[in-house]
Amino acid sequence: MIGVWLWWGCAEPSPSLQGPGLHQQVRVHGAQLRRGPIGADAGGPEVSQVLRPQPEVFRGEATVQLGGRLAPRGVALHLQAEGDADHWVLAPRGFDFVVADELQFAAELEFSHAIQTDEVVVRLAASDEQGRLGPTTQARFLIADDVPAARLMVSLGWDAPVDLDLHVMDPAGVVIGAKNINSYEVPPGQLPPPDAWMEGGYLDYDSNQQCRLDLRNRENVLWLTADPAPGDYRIFAHLFAPCGQPVVNLEATAHLEGELLVRVGATQYPFDSRIHWAEGEVPGLLLAEFTVP
Repeated sequence: MIGVWLWWGCAEPSPSLQGPGLHQQVRVHGAQLRRGPIGADAGGPEVSQVLRPQPEVFRGEATVQLGGRLAPRGVALHLQAEGDADHWVLAPRGFDFVVADELQFAAELEFSHAIQTDEVVVRLAASDEQGRLGPTTQARFLIADDVPAARLMVSLGWDAPVDLDLHVMDPAGVVIGAKNINSYEVPPGQLPPPDAWMEGGYLDYDSNQQCRLDLRNRENVLWLTADPAPGDYRIFAHLFAPCGQPVVNLEATAHLEGELLVRVGATQYPFDSRIHWAEGEVPGLLLAEFTVP
């Protein structure tokens, strides 16, 4: 197996890309990110078996298993979600006990929070020692609905068990987050209506609060029925506590009436959590700005 790693780490014509691949719809843990799409069939080996035990996944789900075998002469697996600009290359883990001349592969997939389709198709191809690709095959994943339909939805998702907080600043300067879960303000002298939580944007969940880990790793600010105020909005991410983790990759999106307005990724480290924002200060790392007409 050492020879396999040396080959495709050095002789693969497309260069490795730096970073965690936050621009991809599907990320592959432990794989190399390679520039450009999977190439055409050049007479190489095929992917002889694909095992997909989980046909339905959630946006942001990070431990989706995909396994199988490479036909004889196959030494590396190439994977790419349809619509992604780049692809991944993964080393197989060893020979199959039943089919002795075929290598097994085991991939762990992470699905982006920004996926907009109801299905994601992952293309797979094997390559031989000379880098010749074989025919592609497919693994299809249905995307489950995990949040209610909203007029405006701002989401923050991340890939490690840390206490990360989403904050959204609306055009009036009101910050929605764990310290103020709703932007609706009751008029002076009036009682709040029973459905006041639906009248503005609200935070649906405070994930991993103070390192009490729920592993949801996602927070949303939603305007379910109320019209979001026109103007400029800002999205912040605040690493309240790293919970012993060395690094966290995060991704924020904003959708208006189902249309993607903005999508951005970033990486934070434990030292980013040392300054906790106070009243009147910027609530964390500014990730993105967008405008509601």
